[in-house]
Amino acid sequence: MIKNIDINNELEHISEKLEKTIKHQEREAIFSTEANERFEKNFECFAEFFPDIAIAIKNFKTKDDFCLHVTESGHGNFIPSGGSTLLYSQDPMAQTKKQIHMQTSNPAFSFTDYTGYPENDDDTRIHIRYMTKLTQFMKNVRAEDKPRLGKLPSSFPSAIIFGIGLGYHVPLLLEQTQFDYTFLVEPDFEQFFASLFCTDWFEVINKVNTDGGCLFFHLGVDHESFITDIEKIAEDIGAFSLVRSFCYQHTPGVELNDLIKQWSNDYFRFQFGHGFYNDAITGLAHCIHHIRNKAALLTKTTQEMDFDTPIFIVGNGPSLDEAEVFLKNNHQKGIVIAAGTAIASLYNKGIPVDFHVLVERPYSNYKIFGDIFPADEYKKVNLLGLNTLYPDTNKRYKWAGIAGKGNEAGTCLMEVLCLTHIYQGLPLIPFCNPVVANAALSFFLHMGFRNIYLFGVDNGKQLSGSHHSKDSIYKVNNDDDTLGYTCLEFDGRVLKGNLSESVITNDLFFVAHVQLEKLLAHYKVTSCINVGHGAKLQGAIPTAVEHLIDIEREIDKDLAISNIKNDFFTELPIDDVEDRFIAIDKLEEICEHLLSIIDENITERATAAKQLQRQARYVYSLKGTTLGHIFHIIKGSLLYYHCPMITLLYQYEDEVFCLEKYKQLNKLWKCYIQEIMADYKIHYDEKCDLGKE
Repeated sequence: MIKNIDINNELEHISEKLEKTIKHQEREAIFSTEANERFEKNFECFAEFFPDIAIAIKNFKTKDDFCLHVTESGHGNFIPSGGSTLLYSQDPMAQTKKQIHMQTSNPAFSFTDYTGYPENDDDTRIHIRYMTKLTQFMKNVRAEDKPRLGKLPSSFPSAIIFGIGLGYHVPLLLEQTQFDYTFLVEPDFEQFFASLFCTDWFEVINKVNTDGGCLFFHLGVDHESFITDIEKIAEDIGAFSLVRSFCYQHTPGVELNDLIKQWSNDYFRFQFGHGFYNDAITGLAHCIHHIRNKAALLTKTTQEMDFDTPIFIVGNGPSLDEAEVFLKNNHQKGIVIAAGTAIASLYNKGIPVDFHVLVERPYSNYKIFGDIFPADEYKKVNLLGLNTLYPDTNKRYKWAGIAGKGNEAGTCLMEVLCLTHIYQGLPLIPFCNPVVANAALSFFLHMGFRNIYLFGVDNGKQLSGSHHSKDSIYKVNNDDDTLGYTCLEFDGRVLKGNLSESVITNDLFFVAHVQLEKLLAHYKVTSCINVGHGAKLQGAIPTAVEHLIDIEREIDKDLAISNIKNDFFTELPIDDVEDRFIAIDKLEEICEHLLSIIDENITERATAAKQLQRQARYVYSLKGTTLGHIFHIIKGSLLYYHCPMITLLYQYEDEVFCLEKYKQLNKLWKCYIQEIMADYKIHYDEKCDLGKE
């Protein structure tokens, strides 16, 4: 039996489908024209403002199945690489507006608690006094228990936007809130490429530029490269650009989720290590004294790699004990470098040292090293130190060589002096902090040595293991009454083990570990041998001591050491530093300008944020000039005050309350600047006295 068909209904259904198809084709035609025009405008804008991104766009090769789907609302849609579903619904703009409303109504803000800085009323150094006052002030503010900021206001310091997708959210978000710093993070470059057809990036870029903001694209990044990018930005423009950020996630995805998680774990890196006034002026003074002492300065580098000479860099970790026999059998066949207190451990083991590496500026460290190692033994050893080192240290040794440490007032001054008197720059050894092993490895990689052994450079300990070598100067247990110095506890941070699953560490050694890996990557090292049960180092070869083979031939140590001294170090042909290079008058002029900005009347949050931004940009404009040392004299203190000030401005719902507290904190900052002005001209060449009785 044949079923009756309603021909009229069928024709109507076909007609509707045809009409939808025609309308869709019309939408596709309109979108195609607009998208191609948009792409060209976007490319021209990126070529002007972000030329590196423009080159990446030009060179990008799309996959054969690259396709933008046109939605019912006439917008582009996209299936990401490796995905199976479209990013958006049939109305991406409505969907995006809903997402923005949800995330701005219940925002995720980065936040740092500035009430935990140690309060030390006995320490009279300027920075310590003002940080104690800052901590007490922030505790009093917190005690008032005002309601916290609960939604995103019309202005905010920073935005970190995870996921670009097709970019629909970015102009909408920037219309709603003006940010001083905007970071756009997209691991998948293909999605960003697709967004060039869908979003008017040229309008976004021009708006940010007109508003005086900063826009940063982080494209095709993974966690490691993103953190590296952020660290560079923090160094170039200041950590205050990150400490108070609105964090927004636009697109889903495992890769992006992992990146956000890792970013949260690494956020602490941007909260300390800014340097500060007393550190900066002490470092400057020590450099002046190094020059007066006729110290040999590291002024040269090499393009020739030495893969033959064994370099034994020895830290004070427990794996040093594992390597004791090997070092005793082979110390004449390589150059032995003791990092910090390892010199005492090696002496106790009867292993002679060729170079001792030191970095610390306090007098107290100078005194400790005078107590833990015999004076006559020092005369058999050569010193390699950073220019921050307490300058009397040099006189203890057979010979002393000093290298410039980056981001230091004294280094900037030394570089100007080198350019003036020997017509060459001052090479800086990279990633040479925060601990002595970083400096030791940086010295010898800079000089071209590639046959590197790391002993006792553990950066952590096994769960049931020791903190340090059994022959070290440190206590076995900080809580007992045994002889020895108290050591820094490992607080439960975890790193991959070199020969085991993991080791525990702390923030200091965690950063040291990161810096060591960066150092190996910087020099593209593949021949560094990491010995023992410490933390695994990417780029180094994990090696158990029992797998080491004794070195067959001895080296001419005297010749090798002499070549290091003569090939890389130079003594400046001056006896002292002229006043014009110290620039007391310029520092006073700079501080007076800062004070004039601080004294301006402020009536709203956004203006206060701009007040801080203008101060910072003025100070950062000194970077890389002949007044670079003045930049470092002020910069660290500025960051330690500006970071909590910008946080306070946007911490509470009540803007009047925030401004009131901001103005009170501003008075402290003003007094700090005034004390710097008064102190600099008196103490610019005064050595550290921390630890003197």
